[in-house]
Amino acid sequence: MPSYLSGPGLGLALPQNLYPSALQNAPIDNPSNRIGLAPGDELPLAAGDWYIGLGQYLVLEHLDPVLGIWTLACAAGWTSGLLHVTSDGFNLRIANRLGCPVSATVMAYGSSYVQTTTTITQVSGASVQGTWLPIVGGQLNIATTTVLTANAGAGYGMAPIVFIPPPPPAANNANGVGGIPATAYATIASGTLSGVSFTNPGAGYPSIPLAVILPNPSDPNLAVGITAATITFSLTGSGSITGALCTNPGAPLANGSLGSITLSIGGAGSSGSLTANVLQTIVSSTLSGAGTGYTTSGILTTGGVPPQGSISNGPDALYLSFRPRQPNIGLATASAATVGAIYDGGLFLGAPTIGQVAFVASGVNTATVGTIANVMGSKPDIAIIQPAP
Repeated sequence: MPSYLSGPGLGLALPQNLYPSALQNAPIDNPSNRIGLAPGDELPLAAGDWYIGLGQYLVLEHLDPVLGIWTLACAAGWTSGLLHVTSDGFNLRIANRLGCPVSATVMAYGSSYVQTTTTITQVSGASVQGTWLPIVGGQLNIATTTVLTANAGAGYGMAPIVFIPPPPPAANNANGVGGIPATAYATIASGTLSGVSFTNPGAGYPSIPLAVILPNPSDPNLAVGITAATITFSLTGSGSITGALCTNPGAPLANGSLGSITLSIGGAGSSGSLTANVLQTIVSSTLSGAGTGYTTSGILTTGGVPPQGSISNGPDALYLSFRPRQPNIGLATASAATVGAIYDGGLFLGAPTIGQVAFVASGVNTATVGTIANVMGSKPDIAIIQPAP
């Protein structure tokens, strides 16, 4: 069992009964705090407190009780150091999702779909195809005039916070599959509510939820008194594809073939379309026409985020669902550049656009840059799993 730190010179306990004996019915033990994970591998965290190191390419997933799937979230910083987490043995896992689809963007809503007959089929070069859950209808909507004619409240010194209940889970939802929670934020003018905007309009709501608008805890007018505002939503998207959840990412795709996934929507409806978002990194680079006339150069990437799709007020379109990490690729430079080591291939949900930037030490810039071609794919990584006190 992990022991508490008790003074100088006393460190963390050595790993004991970690893997595989911490897993049910495992016959042997191999205590270690470093485990290699290949693309597509996932490692559940046994019950207890752990310090987690995710390396450069691993993600920490949790079993989302609302969505009903294993999910990862966008983070402010990729380099997080050691994370202190508590697992019950079922709710957290470390995964190498490189080469695997992790989400899908609704490119076209379509029409006349029925939840009970709508299906999503993945076609790709993987040996094991991913599985997907479509969500039809139940998207929230609000018009600006609704805000202006609703109870706009009074006395706000700061914008209040909008809380929206999630759709009922599959067991209690009329559609039988659950849905995607909606999120929104408020704006104020002269102390009253002036607008509410979605950052995710949600999907799968069987009825209009009752939103709660609470004052910001830092609002200086709390002591003076605030008249609470109210807001009313409406439902939209009936018969349309409003969301898609990846219930199993399947096997990773081979390097260089990550764009081969096709998501086909079946059922009574028509014209709906989805694009799969595959977590990927740069595994190799080649440079042709190395360019001339410069002394140093660098590599610049743009894009590599999910496509914006049809949901203009959703996380993909607002670039809130994923933040790409730029690569660190060495360039050896004399009068021309050659690609060096890939120290960090970056993280992307689509192939980024790659450019080479040339720098001239002095004089007129007459440099001509080369052309860089990258192969997108996946890499193995090392997880650190250290028992915590």
